[in-house]
Amino acid sequence: MLRLAWRTLSGRRASWAASFVALVLALVMTSACAVLLESSTRAGSPAERYAGADVVVGGQPFAPRAEELRATLDRLPSVERAVPELSFPTTAVDASGRTVEAPWDGPSLGHAWDSAVLGPFTLRSGRAPSGDQEVVLDSALAERLDAGVGGTVRLTGPDGLRSYRVSGIADPPRKPVRQYAVFHTPRQALRLADSAQPVRALGVRAEDSAEPAALRRQVEKAVDDLYGDDAGTVVVASGDGRADAEFWDVPSPASVLSSLVGTFGALSLFVAGFVVSGTLTLAVAGRLTEIGLLRAVAATKGQIRRMIAVEVLLVTVAAALLGVPGGIGVATLLHRILVRGEVLPPSLPLAVGPVAPWATVGLAAAVAQLAAFAAARRASRVRPVEVLRESAAPTPRLGWRRVLLGVCVLAGAGACLGAVAAGRLDGGGGTAESMVLVLMVGVALLAPLICRVAGAVLLVPVRPLLPRDGALAVRNLLRQNVRLAATVTPLVLSVSLTGTLLCVPLVTSQGGERAQRQRLVADHVVSAAGPGIGTGYAERAARLPGVAAASGQLSVGGELSRADSGDGGAAPFVGGSLVAMRAEAVPRLLDLGVRRGSLDRLGRTSVALGDSAAADLGVTVGDRVRVDWDDGGRDTYRVAAVYARDSGFADALLPRASAARHAAAPLDDTVLVRTAPGADRGAVERELRSLASDFPGARVGDGDGGGASESGAAAGLFVLLLLTMINLFTAVSVVNTLSMATAGRRREFALLRLAGAQSAQVLRMLAWEAVLTCAVALLLAVVVCGSVLVPLSIALTGSAVPALAGGPLTALAAGAPVLTVATVTLAGLLALRSSAATPGGLARAVS
Repeated sequence: MLRLAWRTLSGRRASWAASFVALVLALVMTSACAVLLESSTRAGSPAERYAGADVVVGGQPFAPRAEELRATLDRLPSVERAVPELSFPTTAVDASGRTVEAPWDGPSLGHAWDSAVLGPFTLRSGRAPSGDQEVVLDSALAERLDAGVGGTVRLTGPDGLRSYRVSGIADPPRKPVRQYAVFHTPRQALRLADSAQPVRALGVRAEDSAEPAALRRQVEKAVDDLYGDDAGTVVVASGDGRADAEFWDVPSPASVLSSLVGTFGALSLFVAGFVVSGTLTLAVAGRLTEIGLLRAVAATKGQIRRMIAVEVLLVTVAAALLGVPGGIGVATLLHRILVRGEVLPPSLPLAVGPVAPWATVGLAAAVAQLAAFAAARRASRVRPVEVLRESAAPTPRLGWRRVLLGVCVLAGAGACLGAVAAGRLDGGGGTAESMVLVLMVGVALLAPLICRVAGAVLLVPVRPLLPRDGALAVRNLLRQNVRLAATVTPLVLSVSLTGTLLCVPLVTSQGGERAQRQRLVADHVVSAAGPGIGTGYAERAARLPGVAAASGQLSVGGELSRADSGDGGAAPFVGGSLVAMRAEAVPRLLDLGVRRGSLDRLGRTSVALGDSAAADLGVTVGDRVRVDWDDGGRDTYRVAAVYARDSGFADALLPRASAARHAAAPLDDTVLVRTAPGADRGAVERELRSLASDFPGARVGDGDGGGASESGAAAGLFVLLLLTMINLFTAVSVVNTLSMATAGRRREFALLRLAGAQSAQVLRMLAWEAVLTCAVALLLAVVVCGSVLVPLSIALTGSAVPALAGGPLTALAAGAPVLTVATVTLAGLLALRSSAATPGGLARAVS
């Protein structure tokens, strides 16, 4: 069988060339993703701030009962010292007034100098801070600020910018690459942390004779004894796990790369599977005459299928020799682009190991074999007496199982999209993008049938309006559904995927703006460009002339439950977002669509709940709910109101007076300001902008403007790379498929020439076929894209007209006909020059 497959493959090099090219491109895409993914798994994330600690006991975000925990750990026989680590967000401002952000989206944190030993940070120059107006900077931040010992730096705090004198510059053994550190005196650090429980972790330093594993066991036992059932909220880490405890709320560059490449790889594999299967199906369909003749000389169906499987395996192996090295080269290029775009740090290397290439080849071989099996299954059923009829006008016969599966897939996707439109299913979190893939699976399963229906509905009505060449093109397309489907499917996939990935963020942003417009009564929204806005901004804004009310929105961490559920009662409402505001200012700043109760009743001991949270807890106005704070504290509130506009806002609105001390960081996400009746709104805005100069990162906007945040640089850059590669791959595959299909029509061209058609007329017919194929593909892509975007737009904006990325989609829609017309014209011209396409070569073409 191997010898027969090799001989057949050698004699059919032209028919397998397109499949070879498709497999090479698929291997390039998938192996590039695999190499990047393997690099992310091999990349380490060493501890920086906790590198000098042997064991770290950390809370997320707080270490509850920190003083009691420190005393317990200090009593352990193997412990030299347990050091509490107090930290809080801070931002430095350079001489030009620009904020200095930490590298690679890491934190910029202030600490007490007592915890510098955990680095251990040692003074390179200067001395430790001796007063509240002195700080020690880490050397990387000092270099960014061009600050030296004795100089002055400006740092943000709860009450805005403050100037500090640099008393010293410190270095750890390993230079921090993901954060900046500022050290204050213990008293000033405690004041700036502004929290009921500021200790984030305790670093345990062992005695010189202590054995690491034994020390960790002692610490774990001490934590279990101290916290009992609540020990699960505290993390005990050593070795590489110290970095996870240190950066628990900050994704590492390796994890960012892994998540992005995982999505990229899944989509690439999906697209590659579509293109490869379509190309292989067309390649096998062009060999029906040969397969029928093999059946005539007693070849069995199994032998035909094994022959095609071996041929595909040989082609896959040959493609791997080019595709895998090409994928490594593309991975190197992508890594370089991501480093230059500051998505990845230069310290994250590109690791090319044995796993990625072999895994890629295995996946490609599996996809190719599945596609070959599907194509060979139908081809092997051809009866010898039907060879001429099948090869002359192959009629696709979809099996009932394939039709049933396709209908079920489309019905399932339709049900999910209907639930999105009705608000019963969240369309975010990748749901919309995944629905495109599900719809494309259904479209691929029913592609010949859909193309037949689309041709009858779209092409037949316009045939009388077309010239003779166009009418002939319509007849060809209607009779060749398999060929039409093979070209239409990758075009629909490319346009649908591009349209969805570009438009879903626009629709989501539009929905967020609409929800905010409905919710806001405030005239001005001050948003945070960095980690947050100091709490002093809202306090000072409330005292400005012409301001009726002002309050910051502070995110707090905790879990809601019924106050009467008890510790062993109903499960708490987990995953809800909690926001704290000044209770007396809420009715004048927000219109939350209150269903029951009143926001005027908010006070120090009352709370407002969103509809969803109230329904999940089974509470209403007058009932009591309990909040278990992340810092280990607990408060009980009475429900004062239940509101409907909780989407995109908060599940619970809490009084700031009691909740602020439990916040992970004393920074507001936004500040809302209401102008007093009769006051000059413009004057208030100017005062707010002037006030923002003391709070770097505060951006003054309008209450009518959207508060939606822009996509991160990593996501934006990777989506751009993703779409570029997918569209390039699809473009090459379309060229590949059209070239193969056009080259296989030499006998048809010979018959047309024999009937008196000129070469120019044949080329015009091919051009019309390309244009009409693109028209069908684009209309189907509009249906697929609209099926996803319209329900999402209805759910988020209330409008059935979604926001569109007009420029890129127009360029894609205009480029598709140009590409297909150019391809079929060139391929048709080369085919017409073949002797088999001339009237005298008709006999050779038939034979």
